[in-house]
Formats: sequence, structure tokens, C-alpha cells
Amino acid sequence: MQFLSNIPWIVKILGTLGIILVANRLLRNLSLALAVGSLTLAFLSGHSAATIFSISGQTLSSLSTIGLLIAITQINILNSQMAATDMLQDLVGLIQSRVSPRTSMAVLPVVIGLLPVPGGALFSAPLVDNCDAGKNTDPCLKSVINFWFRHIWEFCWPLFPGILLAMEIGDINLFHVLLYGVPLCLSMVLTGYLFLLRKVPAREAKPVAANGRFLSRFLLLTSPIIIVVGTQSLFQVVFPELSRVYKYLPIILGNIIAALFLQSLRPLKLADWRKILRQKKIYAMTLMIAMIKVYSAFIDAKLPGGTPLVTKLSEELTAFGIPVLFLTILLPFITGLTTGLSLGFVGTSFPLIFSFLGTNPGLGQTLATLALAYGCGLMGVMISPLHVCLLVSNEYFEVKLSTSLRYLLKPAGAGIICALAFYFLFGLIPG
Repeated sequence: MQFLSNIPWIVKILGTLGIILVANRLLRNLSLALAVGSLTLAFLSGHSAATIFSISGQTLSSLSTIGLLIAITQINILNSQMAATDMLQDLVGLIQSRVSPRTSMAVLPVVIGLLPVPGGALFSAPLVDNCDAGKNTDPCLKSVINFWFRHIWEFCWPLFPGILLAMEIGDINLFHVLLYGVPLCLSMVLTGYLFLLRKVPAREAKPVAANGRFLSRFLLLTSPIIIVVGTQSLFQVVFPELSRVYKYLPIILGNIIAALFLQSLRPLKLADWRKILRQKKIYAMTLMIAMIKVYSAFIDAKLPGGTPLVTKLSEELTAFGIPVLFLTILLPFITGLTTGLSLGFVGTSFPLIFSFLGTNPGLGQTLATLALAYGCGLMGVMISPLHVCLLVSNEYFEVKLSTSLRYLLKPAGAGIICALAFYFLFGLIPG
């Protein structure tokens, strides 16, 4: 046990992620692999059996976890409902009446990406799949394209909680977010095109007749998604306290309203609903998300001595004498990689990173730090084996996690280089 206590925390955490990947390859079941990884991390953290059961039980029975599982299940069901009513096919046809099938693969997740819900890649996955009518594109490539382009807004779209928390910690306003976020957003589009979208065979768009005006049809065909987004936005404006108390309530209500509206717009028979609700993949995905929450709970948990694990990790990296520039890269990247959440890397690493800036940092220094820290953190999230959107997208396209991660390494690496370039560029701003 003395040997285990001497192992650096960064090695322990990254080691458990490696165990999850290996276990998934051997067991061919990601939920089981996540359970193995969670038990390994709990053992390395020194938790007793009673503590392991306590942390797991409290996580799975919490209102937050239950709300997330309900929301993910609802998204799956709404997706299946939209597919069964041919609404998804009609939407793809409408988009392809204006752009090529290859461009549609990027445009559709970009549009749906404005919806900041957990596992939201499930909304766009069927759309991306329908863009490949002849099934000529590698399913893994379709999965990572859907995943990558859905997340370009995370740098600057203020509905994402990671952005809101960064604004609070860094004491910045939305104008500052747009200054550093929009260039990073555009760089993510460029890297996604160069490393992913360009691999899709280029095919000419087939003319598709679009009845009526494009905008009115687009709004009608995306109305279920608009209802979910609108409900969430309405709660944030009209009932902000209720949203903070139970953050998944707006999503759950939005999904119910959207499903009822779609049923009235394009009714399904009882037999169709039985078929939708009997899909095993819906409940397999729900179980997988539950296991992700358990693993994340052990990342967030306090160690037997009372110190949070992430605090130990930050102290350890600082004690290694790593220069501030590298800490600004490493801390968000590692916490993003190990949590799979933007909120995770912002909440755990930004307080320390901003403490490096001292009092009253200039605008250039603040923007430079934000660009580098947020860019590296998000790239860590994008290649995290725990990222819900990546896992549900892979599950939909039935592809291996390890294969999709290999696809993502190059664009993520390019994303870090872009963040570093913007760091030096913003550093030139006076004041």
C-alpha cells in the first residue's frame, strides 16, 4: 500500500482511463468497463468498501443523476419518434436542397449544437446518418463528425454552463467571451474540416423539392428541438431559481411537450410506440450514463484524509515546478480529460489559473489566459473516454470508443496548437 501511495495522482487517474479502454475492448461492454475503472480508482484512492458503496449509492440516487438519466432516455425516445414520423429524413432533405451531403453532415450538428443538453449529440446523430443515403462513409467517421461539429459553440455560446462559470471566475463579460471564443470556434470548424469532414467522399447534391419557403419548413421540421431549447431558455429567464434547484426539470418538461406536440403533428400508432419503447439500446445507453456518473463521483470525491482528489492533483502539478504557461495548458486539459465536462475543467482548474494572474490583470493577459486554458480544457473534454456526447454518438453508430478516439487525436492536437497561437496573439493586446 505504501507503494500505491507514492504513485503520482496524474498517473493513477490516467491509468484508470487506460484500464477503462482496455476493459471495454476485452469485455465489449462500456458500462462494465466503466464499473471496473471506478472500482480501480476507488481502490487507488484508498476508499473502504463502505465508502465505495456510499459514494456510488448517493450518486445513483441523487436528483441530479436521476434527472440526467430521465433526460437522456427522453432524448433517445424523441429521436426515435422523429425518425418514425420521417421528420428527420425530411429535415435532411431540406438541408440537402441547399448544400451537399458532405456539408450537411457538418451543418446539421452545428445547428443542433445550439441545444446545450447532456448527450445532445443524440439529436444530430440520426440526421448525420441520413446524409449518407448510400452508407458509403465509415460509421466511425460519421460519429466523430457528428460529435466534433456539435461542440464548436462551447467556446462562445452563453447557454453552456462552462462559459457562465468561466465568466464568473474570471470576472469577464459576454463581450470578452466573444473576443476569445469566436476565433477558437472558427478554428474548431477549420480543424474539423481538415482532419474529419474532408475524408467524406464528395458527392453532388441531388435536387430536392422544397415546398414553401426554406425558413418556415426548417422551423417546422426542427420544432421539437426548438421546443426543448425554448423551454430551457424560458425557465432560465422566468424561473431561474427553480432551474438552479433542479437543473434537469426544464429539459424533462421540454422533451414531454415536444413529444406531445410531435404526436399531434404526425401521429404514431400504438404499435409504433411499442416498438420505440422496446429498443434495448435506449436502456443500455441509460445504464452507461449511470456508470459515467459513478466514475465522475470518485474523481470529485474527497480522499480519506478529507482533501478533494482534484485539489491533490493541482497541488502535485504545482509542486513539480512546472512553469505557469504549461500549468495553464496541463491543468484544464487533464481535468477536462478526466471529467469529460467543460464545467469540470472550468470549476477545478480556473480558480488556480486565474490566481497566477495576480490582481488587476490587463485585458490582453486575461484574454490570452482564457483562450489557452479554455481551448486546452475543451480539447481534453473532446478526447475524454467519459464524454457523454462521444459515447452516445458511438453507441448510435455502433463503433468502438478506441477507434473514435484515434480519429479525434489529430484535430484535438491542432486545437491545442490554435489555442497556443491565440494565447500569444491576445498577449499583444495592450492594457
